[in-house]
Formats: sequence, C-alpha cells, structure tokens
Amino acid sequence: MPSHILARAQSTLMRELSRIVTYEVRDPRVADVRVSKVELSADKRNAKLYVAFWDPEIAEEAGNEPLRALRRATPFIRKALAKSLRMRHVPELRWSFDLSDQHSKRIETLLTRIKKRDRKRARRLAPLLLMAIALGAASNLAAIERLESSASIMGSEFRIACYADTKSVAAGAITAAFDEARRIDRLLSNYRPDSELSRVNAGAANAPVPVSGELADLLLRCQEYSEASDGAFDITVGALVKAWGFHGGDGNMPGAWALWRARRNVGYRHLLVDRAKGLVRFSRAGLELDSGGIGKGYAVDRAVAVLRQYGISRALVGSGTSSIFALGSPPTDVLGWSLDIRAQRAGAGPAATVTLRDQGLSTSGSYERYFQEEGRRYGHVLDPRTGEPAEGLVAVSVVAPTAIDAEAWSTALVVNGQEWARQRRPAGMRVFACPQEGPCEWLGAD
Repeated sequence: MPSHILARAQSTLMRELSRIVTYEVRDPRVADVRVSKVELSADKRNAKLYVAFWDPEIAEEAGNEPLRALRRATPFIRKALAKSLRMRHVPELRWSFDLSDQHSKRIETLLTRIKKRDRKRARRLAPLLLMAIALGAASNLAAIERLESSASIMGSEFRIACYADTKSVAAGAITAAFDEARRIDRLLSNYRPDSELSRVNAGAANAPVPVSGELADLLLRCQEYSEASDGAFDITVGALVKAWGFHGGDGNMPGAWALWRARRNVGYRHLLVDRAKGLVRFSRAGLELDSGGIGKGYAVDRAVAVLRQYGISRALVGSGTSSIFALGSPPTDVLGWSLDIRAQRAGAGPAATVTLRDQGLSTSGSYERYFQEEGRRYGHVLDPRTGEPAEGLVAVSVVAPTAIDAEAWSTALVVNGQEWARQRRPAGMRVFACPQEGPCEWLGAD
C-alpha cells in the first residue's frame, strides 16, 4: 500500500478514536488519557494505539487502569468506528502507553528543580522547554485548570498548553487544535504527494490547477511578503532547497550546473494566482513551492483560532523550536508569557527575555540545520536571489501580531541582513538579531 494512503488512513483513525475516547467512552478511568499515536498495519487489519495522560503527574497514581478500561471498551469502540467511518472491516485494536510522556514528565520535573535552585541558570534552556516553567507557576490555582499536550505534526513536536474552567473543556479544545494543525499539514506539506501544495507543484507548469480559497489566499499573502522584503522571502524556493540537499536532508554542496538550474527555477513573479477563479499556474517549468518559511507559523495561527472558538483565552502554542504564539496571559502574570531567546552560540546563555501577549515569536537562522565543507558553514536559509545560503546573521527572532508574520519575516531578515533589518524592519514588529560576530541586539520597536 502506498505510504501516503496508509498515512491518511492512520490520520482518519486517529481523529475518530480521539473523539470516541474523549466523548463517548463513559468509563471514568479513561477521562485522564488521550490517544497520542496510531500505527496501522499495511493490510489495515491491526492497529496499535498509544495513549498518554493529559496530565503526566497522575500517571503513577492511575497505574494500568486506563488500559484495562480501554481494553474492556474495545468492542464498543470498534462498533463506533464502524458506524462513523462506515468500515466493513474494523482493525483489531491493541492499546499501549505512550512512554514519550514519561520522558516529558522527567524533563518538566528537572526544569522545576533547576528553577527552584537557580532561576537564572534555568533560563539557558530552550524557549519551548521553558513553557513548562512558565505554565507551572500557575498550576496551584484552584479556579482554573491547566492542560498541556504535544503531538508529532509537520515533522516536529507541536505543543499546546492552555488554561480552562475544566480539564474536559481544555482536552476538547486541544484535540480540535491538533486536528486543525494536521489539516494544515495535509494542505501545505511538500513531503505528502496527496497534499494540495504537492498537487500544485505537480501540475501548475502544464495547466492551471484548481485550488481552495484558503491556499489561494495564502499564496497571495506570500507574494506580499516577497514584495515587501525585496524578494528575500520566496515560497518558490523549492528547487534551491532540493539542490542544496535540505529537502529531508542535512545539506550538501551542489554542482555548478545543478545550482544554475535551480536558480533559474526560482522566482515568485512566476507564480500566478487567480483568486476569483480559484486557479494557480506557473509561468516557468521547474518552479516548485516550498512552505518551509510559513507552514509552521500558519499551523500555529490556525490552532490558536480553534482554541479561541472553544472559549480558550490563555494558551501557549508552539511548533518545533521556531514558531510560538502566546494567547492572552497566564493567570499569574497579566503582562504576558515570559520566554527567553537564546544567543544560538555554543555555551552561550540567554541573549534576551521577551514577554508575549497575543503575539507570535519565530526564530530563523543557520544554527540548527547546516553542513560544513572546507572550513565554511552553509546554513539551510537560502537567498532566493543569489541561490546561496544567507550569511552575516546567525539568527533572527521576530515578535509579530501573528505567528505566520513572525516566521516569514524572521526568514526574510536573515537573508537581508542586519542593516536592512535596522532600516526597513516591518512596522509593529520587534526584531532581535544575532550576527556572526559581535553581540545580539534589538533593532527597535514601534
């Protein structure tokens, strides 16, 4: 069976199982667990289901009771699946605990101990790990419940932590937000041949491709980023990403011919979007869209929108180590969520602390994905105009009204450099730049 068909079946099964376990299984022993992962066999006859605790702190107290309850409820769950998915053959269901949550619990416990012993030292840890510290300060508030969970989406850890009146409200909101993030992955992934973006890449050079209004609007927005950044941001950079070996790899030096050809096949002006008719076409063969500069930020924004629909007004949502959105403020700090920005240099402590409230934060740079050849470092952030990796800045962090704005502009400013960012940074955004040499600095704010 093709891998994309199996992946789609697993995603559908995951969605339905999450709904059934959360809302239809009446046994109170399963109230504190969620379905975290589904592994479906190639013949669809067997499914291994992993469950994790919404609150890892109660894992030891609950013991194996949730698994016993789920195994007892399996006949009911299989009937519910057959009805909701209209399946003639429902797979056998085998339940196990997801041990990754135990790892997360150990990390959170370690961070709490570090915080009590030395708060300053704790700030050296990554911003997404510090979410646990920032949220932990409010865990003793009786009037509001905190729930935190993570899922593997878009090739990275998608993490949501929120406050609600009850854990069941928070659980439903987080489940729906994860489903929305998975939908965005199905829309924008260029690793999934069945995604809408992949369909455009496959056919838009030959004929106009019908697209959803959502994708058309997003592509027009990307063109606006390109115009405003003098072409430093460009969603048509896909050919260059592949030429440099960063599409699913750690990078490698391209040959002269391969680089020339890739550069020729990049340019946002060759992307033609007809919003009224819902069509996209390429005016140059070889053009290829790559959502790496906006995909996670857009998924974070959409997840936040779903949380708001569920009445959530206090949450922290992050995708990987690059894009975060702070919704409202934690109960213990009306100013917002306090996060550290690392200097992105080996052995360096936090370079700055930022407080976010209804704002996104994204960091781009060559500090995570790069390769070295003949003593030179080549990062994965590429200049679409030259075809070469961006130089001069190790990292740029941008605080913006949305996560997608922050992600797109952090990429563009790494490419354009510190002086361009100082003079022409977008209005209403804060920019924190870390050069190859010299100290990191804020470049001002409106």
